[in-house]
Amino acid sequence: MSLSLNERDRRWNALNKAMAEHGIDALVFAANDYRGHKGSLRYVADYNLAHRSGNAVMYHGEEPFLVLPGNLSAARRPTSGWVSDYRFTPTIAQGLVDAFARRPDVDRVGVIGLEHVMKVGEYLALTRSCPDVEFVDFSREFERIRAVKSDEEIAGAEESAYILDQCLARLLEIARPGAVEREIAAEMYKIGHQLGGEDALFLTMYTEGCGPDTAATFGAPRDRVLGTHNVHTFSFEITGPAGYWTELSRMVTFARADAEVERMARAAARGIARGAGGMRPGATPASVQQQVLDAVEAEGATSSYWSGHSLGLDVLEHPMIGLDVVEDGGQSHDGTLEAGFVVTLHPMVKDENAGVSGYMADTFVIDESGSRKLSEYPTGLYRISRGEVFINEY
Repeated sequence: MSLSLNERDRRWNALNKAMAEHGIDALVFAANDYRGHKGSLRYVADYNLAHRSGNAVMYHGEEPFLVLPGNLSAARRPTSGWVSDYRFTPTIAQGLVDAFARRPDVDRVGVIGLEHVMKVGEYLALTRSCPDVEFVDFSREFERIRAVKSDEEIAGAEESAYILDQCLARLLEIARPGAVEREIAAEMYKIGHQLGGEDALFLTMYTEGCGPDTAATFGAPRDRVLGTHNVHTFSFEITGPAGYWTELSRMVTFARADAEVERMARAAARGIARGAGGMRPGATPASVQQQVLDAVEAEGATSSYWSGHSLGLDVLEHPMIGLDVVEDGGQSHDGTLEAGFVVTLHPMVKDENAGVSGYMADTFVIDESGSRKLSEYPTGLYRISRGEVFINEY
């Protein structure tokens, strides 16, 4: 699914404006085929990198071009309707060097993904071959540009959220005591891909340890067999046909949950609700994080994880909601939320004394009046019994 040329022009105009404001002559978009590291290429060129790594180069006021590994030259998928210049090179490093060797008018280049994505060898090749060019990290400026989603982009996120809702519907049909995590995940993957989803990221989690060692063990579904009294907590993230990520997570039980599990579910759900209530234009990520924590702590739980983040063509985009609780020194709290942001809230809560934990996630669109949840499913603890689904909403 390709977005319109109007959307292309909107993005290119925003990028050109940012280049002019920061004295940048050209941009390099570094990407690789990994969740969270290829969205910039799709943003500038509507090109969905399916293998290895790739880059786009955009000179101020000019159409971008793609610099891709030579072995992708035989691959006719995926292609882009936005750009016409594909440069397949023996190495990405040489392709980037050649791109700038013919442009003596370039003095300052912004690199998107310089710190986390661009390969060291490619950076060294550029700096050694172009000693008079200043290469600077332009990632944060790029994040500010792409954080505000257009109507077309929000429609892409809504489509992804629809797919996840259908996956949850399938889980509620088949989850039962005696089912294996892999079995459930396989059915959800099937539904997701049948509806046009890609790059699925499915995690399951459950509580292990006690006291200070209490933690939610999470990872890809394995051979764990669900028992009558187990809590099946899943987190599913996927891109829809337009490439936009959303996330959905719920806690599912079979026998009635005990009071401690109920409390963790209530803490996670109320944390999401309180945070969502504070997400409106002008609010800071720090204020949203504090509202999530206030609701969680009111249930006698603590947050063992950051509470959320923006997402779009990458699964992790800025701003981050509470990243400073584990890393980043508070840098994630710069700026304010704006209409057009798409944000997922996902508090991971625990009570060390009781040896319990909980997790849920919902994705929201922020508009002028506040936030709007994309999933049609209530946020709460789900119980499956006698072929029926009972939901404890909080």
